Amino acid sequence: MFTVAVTGESGAGKSTLTRIWGDLGANVFDLDALAKKQWSRPETAEKVIGRWGAGMYKNGSPDTPDFKKISDMVFSSDENYSFATGVTHPGAIAGITKEVHNLGGWIVMEIPLLFEVGWFDLIDCVICVTSTADLRIERNAARGWDEEEIARRERFLIGSHKKQTMSDMVLCNIGSMEAWEARARELGDLMRRMATVQEIGTFCNSREEAGRIAGLLVENRLAAAVNIMEAGCVYRWKERVSEGTEWHLRCLTIERNLRRAMETIRQNHSYEQPLVTGREVLRSDFLTLKWVVESCS
Repeated sequence: MFTVAVTGESGAGKSTLTRIWGDLGANVFDLDALAKKQWSRPETAEKVIGRWGAGMYKNGSPDTPDFKKISDMVFSSDENYSFATGVTHPGAIAGITKEVHNLGGWIVMEIPLLFEVGWFDLIDCVICVTSTADLRIERNAARGWDEEEIARRERFLIGSHKKQTMSDMVLCNIGSMEAWEARARELGDLMRRMATVQEIGTFCNSREEAGRIAGLLVENRLAAAVNIMEAGCVYRWKERVSEGTEWHLRCLTIERNLRRAMETIRQNHSYEQPLVTGREVLRSDFLTLKWVVESCS
């Protein structure tokens, strides 16, 4: 599993990035969209009405939030902004957490308030998307936001420069839409493979055999690296229980190479029936996964 959080400036191109990655096979979540749904929950509506009055909902019904009025209230003060994020984001984050554990694979989360909310438990890589002020004003015009409205909303946020220093990767979107989409697809193809990193395990009879198989795997780009460790072993073979010393190989590769790597191990193994297993790497950091992919490509 590989989880990516996309954050950054409004109008910089976050949604285009995540949309293309969804087309490439990522499971995409939009925290703002999930947070928006929280306003209709009975427990949220009760708190909102208690603080701001029933006028925040059309006809006083929790099922029909008046988002224009809610937005005006949310961005009117620090206290109201903190209240709003406090009643919407915990539920949205809990929903994403549940889905992520059920899905696995390549997970992309668009979280504009990532650093403000401070939620990093399930995130392996943070990408900050930026652009110039002029381009952001032009793109936000489609939302009906002018420069003053953008400033009103962003005054509650951590500054862009600080977000960039806190991120694993910064993408600056200052060219054409075509160029931005091409960059998204190029990076997305890399990340799709990073979500398939696998670990192969096998045991050899001698250190020499283990080293020879490890060399074949790395030289042929079927593994990025192979660890060799001495290990005691108790096993059953042909109805006899035996005990001895073996050499354990732990190989890092990608899913596309998994079958060829296992075949190489079996074809160069001295055992009549080599024990070869594979499993998904559940979590790792961005640079490690990128190195594995590039070493196996």
